[in-house]
Parts: sequence; structure tokens; C-alpha cells
Amino acid sequence: MEAEEEFTELVEKLMVRWHYTHADGKVYAALLLSDDPLTIDEISEKTGLSRSSVSTSLARLKKDYLVTYTKRGKTKLFKAIPGFFSIFLRQPHEHLEKEVRPLRRLAESLARDGGRLRHVAEDLKELEALLEEIVSFARKRRAKE
Repeated sequence: MEAEEEFTELVEKLMVRWHYTHADGKVYAALLLSDDPLTIDEISEKTGLSRSSVSTSLARLKKDYLVTYTKRGKTKLFKAIPGFFSIFLRQPHEHLEKEVRPLRRLAESLARDGGRLRHVAEDLKELEALLEEIVSFARKRRAKE
């Protein structure tokens, strides 16, 4: 497999893991690999995706500040904004607030009623502390930018 194909495949896998679509990953990879901004037609040609799929992915990527565009006449030219680090740092906050903290509270509650989940609650408390450190790091880093 050639390096650009492997790069595209890995970007696609990473983006899917971060709740983007396979098409989003292909579009983002194509833009990251390009030295020049690309039109929707050029992205479609490079990725094998329909213009509609490319357009949908670009909208999602623009919303998350991973893609920007300029206009040449009526034509939009899209360019990737490298954002892997910022995407990665959003994940711990979401896991902390939506999953780990509520699960820890429930486990503690159930542990009080009979002790069945005491070890689970302790484990989740450690995970919660680690995620809070990562979130704190991310906030400090954003404040510097």
C-alpha cells in the first residue's frame, strides 16, 4: 500500500473513532494531503465520493473548524485545518460528563445499598480524576492559543 493510501485509511479510521463518518475521514485526508485548496469536484475525484457526500462532509468539517474555504469567483476552494489534537482533547470531557461521572455516581449509590459495586466505584473515581487532569490540561492549552 502506498503511503498516501495508508495515510487516508488511518485518518478515516481515526475520524470514525471520533464519531465522524468514513466520508468525512476521506475528505479530510484528501485535503490534508493536498498542497493546494481543492474544489468539491476535485475532492470528489480524489476520494471517489459523490459531490453530495463531499458537500455533506465539508459542512460537518467546517462546523468543527477542521476545514476552511475561500472563493475564486463562484467556486469554493477548501483547505484542511490540522485539528487532531483539539479533536482528541474534546473526547475526555465528553466521556467524563456523559459516561464516567454519571456511572460513578450510580455505582457509589448501589455500593451504599449493599456494597456490590464498591470496587467499580473506586475504579471509576480514579478514571474520573485522570480525565479531569486531561480536561484541565486542554483548558490551559486553549488559553495559551
